[in-house]
Amino acid sequence: MKEKVTKTAALFLAIVFVLVSVILPVMLRSAPAHAASAKVDFTAKSQNVKAGDVFHVVCTVSSTKEFNDVEMNLLYDAALFQFVQGGSKAGGDGGVVRISSVGNEDAVKKKTFSLQFKALRKGSGSFIDENVKIRDASGENFSVSANLLTVNVSDGGAAAPLPSDALEPEATPEPTPEVVLSTNNKLKALSFNGLSMTPDFNPEVLEYKVNVDYKTEVLYFSYVPGHGKQKVRLKDNSGLVPGENTVKVVVSSESGDKRVYKIQVVKETEEQTKVREKSENGSSDFAFSVFQKKNSIFIQNQYQFEVVNVDDKDVLPSGYVKTSVELDGKSVPAYTMENDLENNYLLMYLKGVGGEPTLYQYDREEKTIQRYTGTMVQKVNEGGHVADEVEIVPNAWLYAAIVFLMVLVLALLIVILNMVLRRKISKGRRELDDLDF
Repeated sequence: MKEKVTKTAALFLAIVFVLVSVILPVMLRSAPAHAASAKVDFTAKSQNVKAGDVFHVVCTVSSTKEFNDVEMNLLYDAALFQFVQGGSKAGGDGGVVRISSVGNEDAVKKKTFSLQFKALRKGSGSFIDENVKIRDASGENFSVSANLLTVNVSDGGAAAPLPSDALEPEATPEPTPEVVLSTNNKLKALSFNGLSMTPDFNPEVLEYKVNVDYKTEVLYFSYVPGHGKQKVRLKDNSGLVPGENTVKVVVSSESGDKRVYKIQVVKETEEQTKVREKSENGSSDFAFSVFQKKNSIFIQNQYQFEVVNVDDKDVLPSGYVKTSVELDGKSVPAYTMENDLENNYLLMYLKGVGGEPTLYQYDREEKTIQRYTGTMVQKVNEGGHVADEVEIVPNAWLYAAIVFLMVLVLALLIVILNMVLRRKISKGRRELDDLDF
């Protein structure tokens, strides 16, 4: 009898082992994977420098998980700063420094890049990242957060000369006993660190609208003066509240004449910012606006893309033909399936700042675009379901398997208990039979 109980228990344990070894991996595969995160910090020894000073901007990439490769663009105001050097991993000019450290075999949790800049003239400008890609050895992309670094440049030092087209030509001085002061109170350029600015800057246009997120307490700006002796200051630029705020840019000429640019600052609420960021980062889709500048069409969200025509037919997947789509009143070149001209998904050829043109996918219904992956569009066009490349087990099947396992375990326990009780009863009967009455 004891041998039967032992065999039954062994059989029970074997069945449990097999079921667990089958179900546990399935449950693990069905669990959603969370992307690793990384942080990009831009710092400077001092955020206040003088025209002519050479200073360093340190870019630190860190993560709790080891990574191998780092690629990003660092955007800066070329009217205020000049990129000097950044080692073998960084290069560029004209407002964009490309940082590229790829093909690394060693995984680390921190990388640092030291970039040297020269302050050209008085003003306030920012350093901010674009197109950041941080990957581990398997090619997994990390989610990334980054800060914005602002550096203020004051008069003093030997300021480097601006390009010839950045200053107005000075008139040939004429001998006169009186000093003639400039009345020029117009700016040549004006930009703000916000989500968007409309319309594009024009020295003759005095009113603008700038959108910012809920964390913005003051509005940072960059400008190029129309005359070297102008004075520029922001008025009412503190304690921005959700909703509409009015900030004024006051430009004073050498003679004292003033010109006021009125800026309507629209600040998001915390909830609005979270909804927007979730849409941009959580779904990898991003909302956008469309505008035309000279002869080019641009799509703008937190980054700016130029719409480019496809000259090389090999760039397009087979079966696509050229068409156009109406966005914000602009006719934008696009490409659709030849055998399904009304397909909800179109392709666009877009070029980011300092980057190469790349195919993106436009959703007519959602009015969103995302980078074209090929696999995703093919599945959608074939009527398939777009999902992460993981095996997802239906919940009903999983629950049924768990219930079945529990019932089986309970039944086996009952059988074992029943056998043990029978053994005890049989033993008790034998003991009674052996009693001598």
